[in-house]
Amino acid sequence: MTLELPSAAPLGLNPVWRSYRGGSVLRAFRGQPGTGDDHFPEDWLASTVLARNGENSQGAMEGLSRISDANGGPLIESLKQKPGFWFGPYQGAHHESPALGVLWKLLDSSVRLQFQAHPDAAFARRHLNSPAGKTECWYILGTRGEAYVYLGFQHPPSREAWARMIREQRVDEMLACFEKIPVQPGDCYVVPAGTPHAIGAGVFMMELMEPTDWVVRCETTNAGLTLAPEACFMGLDLETCLEVFDYRAYSVAEVRRAFQQSPRELVRTTGYREEELIGPAYHEYFRLHRLRGHGDAQWPGRELMLLIVIKGQAKLSCGGQQQPVRAGQTLLLPGGAQSWHWTQPAGDWEILLAKLPAIQSSSYHS
Repeated sequence: MTLELPSAAPLGLNPVWRSYRGGSVLRAFRGQPGTGDDHFPEDWLASTVLARNGENSQGAMEGLSRISDANGGPLIESLKQKPGFWFGPYQGAHHESPALGVLWKLLDSSVRLQFQAHPDAAFARRHLNSPAGKTECWYILGTRGEAYVYLGFQHPPSREAWARMIREQRVDEMLACFEKIPVQPGDCYVVPAGTPHAIGAGVFMMELMEPTDWVVRCETTNAGLTLAPEACFMGLDLETCLEVFDYRAYSVAEVRRAFQQSPRELVRTTGYREEELIGPAYHEYFRLHRLRGHGDAQWPGRELMLLIVIKGQAKLSCGGQQQPVRAGQTLLLPGGAQSWHWTQPAGDWEILLAKLPAIQSSSYHS
């Protein structure tokens, strides 16, 4: 990809196969209405991470994003060739790998996902030959009516009891370990590695996470599909995977205090406001800002960012040619730009800006 001047790079739909069903709301948001739910309920955004789908793999490059240029090559190759352009003058000089160190997704569930947990980096290094685990964050974009998530054990089992539930597939007993936590658009929860959880039916969200696809699934069957043990346990045995789970008790109130994020206002003008959605305790994993208003806006560049247009339309520029953008679009903003300008909006608007981890450990990029 040859770009002499910085400009926003539109990202096409990058669907990834999953063991659960959904996707119709996501595709309508992205400009493809009228599709049914299927096993492609996720859109991986500016991804430099390969999906781990085993026998259900859709190809050797599944998960990797492609850029919208004449060649349509993998984004990771362009990042490798032009680090200064993409990552900015500072990050480009110090970035050791084209991998971003984070994975961003859109996710749309029509069914409850399996109860699961993700390993932390120490477990991943010890058992999976991987430098990263999978702490993640959920930002709720929409719901299909009343919706909820399960997060942390409210009624924790012993490790032995949890193992028995998994071996014997006692799903009703698994359900009894949790209480439903209602969610609505604008809610933001961090899910630390090891925390047992499940996303409920009818949730459309943005997910931010460490750059892996590691997961321990406790249920072998979902939406009529049965997975092999290696797909549930990352190729390990159940006894080893039991180490992943946090067996502590969290009441619903404690979940909200510990994991729900409170927006922090950064900028307020007569035309818009900007908020930081994820607290600094998790900036080593991911960062997310929300901008919304009715007038013009601007924000500094000099770092790679992902832009998701949630609502409205406007013109986007970084000092050069203006690009029309609208709700449903996702764009990668190169760090070579000094600043970004949002002008000529048509009514109320809302956007998300996802940024790279604040602390880029070289272990993520080896």
